[in-house]
Amino acid sequence: MIKLMHNGLKDLLSIGDYAPGRKIGFVSLETPLPQGLKKFTQSMNYQVGLQLRREYRHVAMGTRALQFPQEVNTIFVFELYNQHLSILLPLLALQALQGKEVLISLHGNQQFAMSSGIKNLGLMYLRMYLKLFKNLKVVTLEVDDRVIPERYRLPPESMFVIPHPIISGVEPKLKPGERLPADRRVKIGVVGMIRPDKPIAKLIKQLTSYTATHPHCELVIGTPLSKKPKELENIEATLRDTTKEEDYLKVLQEIDILVIHYDRDRYYYRTSGVISDAGSCGCYIIASNYPAIEHQVKWPTPIGATFEDFEQIPKLIDEAILHLREQGQDNHWEWRKQRNAEAIAKILFPEV
Repeated sequence: MIKLMHNGLKDLLSIGDYAPGRKIGFVSLETPLPQGLKKFTQSMNYQVGLQLRREYRHVAMGTRALQFPQEVNTIFVFELYNQHLSILLPLLALQALQGKEVLISLHGNQQFAMSSGIKNLGLMYLRMYLKLFKNLKVVTLEVDDRVIPERYRLPPESMFVIPHPIISGVEPKLKPGERLPADRRVKIGVVGMIRPDKPIAKLIKQLTSYTATHPHCELVIGTPLSKKPKELENIEATLRDTTKEEDYLKVLQEIDILVIHYDRDRYYYRTSGVISDAGSCGCYIIASNYPAIEHQVKWPTPIGATFEDFEQIPKLIDEAILHLREQGQDNHWEWRKQRNAEAIAKILFPEV
C-alpha cells in the first residue's frame, strides 16, 4: 500500500470504492529515495540536503502521475510543500489538459505561507495554475477560505472542502447507549512530543494540578519515551510509549479526555491529525479555539469543547466528565458518519 506522510489520512485511499466510474491514482510525498541521492544529500549541509530530497520527491510525484494507465481519470495528490512546486505543477497540468481531474490535498499550506516569503510565492504559483487549468483542484480540510486573510485565499471554484477523515480501523470504547461508569477513574491525557519550549509542557502543569485535587482522575501522558525529558520522571502521571503507531492508538483508546493545545502561528487555520485520531478512538476533546480545530471538534455534532485560555480548562474537564457519565460517546458515533470515506467521496464526486 502507498505510504503517506500522515497516516491519519489513509482512509482517503478508499474513496474510490464509493465513486463508480472513477479510477483514482494516488501519489504521495513518501517516495523511496535512491541510495545514491540519499547518501549525497546527507553529506552536505542539513537544510540544503533536506530541500534537495523534498524537491526530488515532488518531481517523483509528478512523474508517477504521468505513468498512470489511461483508464485512471482522477489523480489524488497527498500533500505538498509550497516551495517545491515549480516542476510538479507543470507535470500535473499535463494530466489536467488530458481531461483528468487532479485533486491536490493541502494541509496548512496557506497557514505556512503567512510566515514565509518563499512559501507565499509558492502559494501564488499554485493560485495561478488553479486559474489556468479548470481540472486542477485543491482539497482543504474542515473550513473554507473565508476564515483566511484574503491575500492567502485560493479560487473558490477550484476548491473542495472536506472533513478530516476518521481512522475507520478504531472505534470508541463505549457503544451507543453505554455510559462511563460512575465508579471508574477518568483518564485525562496529553499526547505528543514533550519539550519545555512546546505548549504541551504548559498543559501538563495545568493537568497535574487538576488531578492532584481530583482523586477520581488519572493523568496519562503519551510520548516517545526514548525522547522524554527528565522532568517527566518527577510528575504524578502514567507514562505510555507512543513511538509505534499501534501503541499511539492504544493510548488514545485508553484516554477518556484528551486535552491539546497548539501554537497559534502553526495551527490557527490548520486541522490536527491527533484530534481526528483521538476523536476516532472516542476521546472527548478539549482543544485550542482556532477556526479549523473548532470545526473539527464540533461538526457535525460536538465531541468536545474549545478554550481561549488555560484557566478555562478545569471547568471544561468537569463538563467533559459529566458528559461522559450522562451521554457516553454517542456523539462520537454520529460524528464519524460524516467523516468516513463514503461521506467524503460524496463531496469530491457529487455526481455519484
